[in-house]
Amino acid sequence: MKKWFLFFTLCIQSFLFSLPLQDPKITQEALAELASYLDIPQTEIIQELQRSWLRKPGQERWEMEELSFDQKQLVLNWAKKQRLFESWEPSCNTYDKALILGGSTSCMESRLNYLKKLWIQGTRFHEIVWLTGDRPLDKRVDDLTDVCKNESEASCFLFEKAELPEAMRNLPVIFVAVPLKKEGNSIQRPNTKDTILAWLKTNPNPCKTLFVSSQPFCGYQFAVIKTCLPDSFDFDVVGKGVNPDNYPRAASITLDTIARWIYTK
Repeated sequence: MKKWFLFFTLCIQSFLFSLPLQDPKITQEALAELASYLDIPQTEIIQELQRSWLRKPGQERWEMEELSFDQKQLVLNWAKKQRLFESWEPSCNTYDKALILGGSTSCMESRLNYLKKLWIQGTRFHEIVWLTGDRPLDKRVDDLTDVCKNESEASCFLFEKAELPEAMRNLPVIFVAVPLKKEGNSIQRPNTKDTILAWLKTNPNPCKTLFVSSQPFCGYQFAVIKTCLPDSFDFDVVGKGVNPDNYPRAASITLDTIARWIYTK
């Protein structure tokens, strides 16, 4: 792990995310600014993000502690400047498949509604794929705990109950439900990478795909998707923007997401 930290530190001079046109670039200067806000030496920002701000194994986002008020405001102002809370829009009008990434029930409902909005605005796709895992629902963050056991079941329920345009409702729909996984002595929920790899095991033909995420996760999930998808696939990532002032634990979640984004890159 120390070798990886050293590698990232040496690379920081040329650090740049090459992402879709709708995504802001996070440059060396932006990371240096973040380091100053967190009172961290610039050369240690990568290590500190991994050491202090990355979620612990088995910890969920809603279990994280928020930063102090002053640090929270500094981090959120920095993230707003980087446009990390703004919506990502599709770059094309037509895709072969729309893939909705799993999450909490409210997050999945929001992603479905955003995809519905894009459809109404003229974006077209020929199939919908839900990428979810069998994470047990948690009353602290999930609805539907009285009717569904896990995230995968909830995605089916949300889709069946959603009010969708008739043409969108009649599209073929695939639900990819990935089982829990054992890591050492603990049981972990599937992550974004696990669900994408599970979908690829169904042998989909190379195609043009639209992944539906939400902020502030679009950049991180773009990086994960890019590492998983074969070059024969073309893809976009879209996601609804969010007001961080109304988003619980927005600062700590943003730092965790940035840390994962960098690690994936």
